[in-house]
Amino acid sequence: MMKYLFFVPILLLYGCATKYILAGNRFITPETQGGALNGTIEVQKTGATQLTVNINQSNNVEGAVIITTARTGFLYNTSFFEQFDFVWSHTGSGNSMLGGKFQFIGPSRTANGAGHKFALAGLFGGNNYETDDKAVKFTLGGTEYLAIYGYRLNESVLFYSSFSHADYLFKGKITSSNPTLNGQRPNLNTRIRALYAGIELTYQAVFLKVESGYQELVTTDTKDFTHTITGVSFGYAW
Repeated sequence: MMKYLFFVPILLLYGCATKYILAGNRFITPETQGGALNGTIEVQKTGATQLTVNINQSNNVEGAVIITTARTGFLYNTSFFEQFDFVWSHTGSGNSMLGGKFQFIGPSRTANGAGHKFALAGLFGGNNYETDDKAVKFTLGGTEYLAIYGYRLNESVLFYSSFSHADYLFKGKITSSNPTLNGQRPNLNTRIRALYAGIELTYQAVFLKVESGYQELVTTDTKDFTHTITGVSFGYAW
């Protein structure tokens, strides 16, 4: 911990303290919306992780400093047909992720059928960023795959869990008056494996989700990082 605190003023000194956010809770359930253009929109307060590019005493880029944080986000779903949803997920200061979800087992959300549910989902996204002082330009690309299981007790209560595997790639370029730093192109890859469990409570067109998860982050030149996260989501269905 003391080592990480020592690196912070070095990063600030050279004006290129590059921070980026990786998503935590996704709140994706196994149910599709059912039927063309049925959908949901929800606002979330989600757990997340913040990575800061780490510069060592020799002014070399060396992995990342990782801390837990919380962000506001949203999730939008709309059905193209009974078993397939388009998904748009965004976490504040992180990537927008677009993709789809296919439900293999169980009736859709609008069918209100109780019982077992199972779906597979994939999300993809990438954004370009620049620090305020323009010292660092970088891209952050990501892919995430989810296997999602749930059990609906009745039209009001759905229990669900998911396994997620994600890869994020940070690619940057540093511009600095320090010749050792100037022109460096740090590339950091983070693999995230996670297990989530949640409950969705529905009343007519509105719903509430509470979700907790366990994440393992493996990042280039960085000690592996594990933590638990919890988030809350409130939404509306049509």
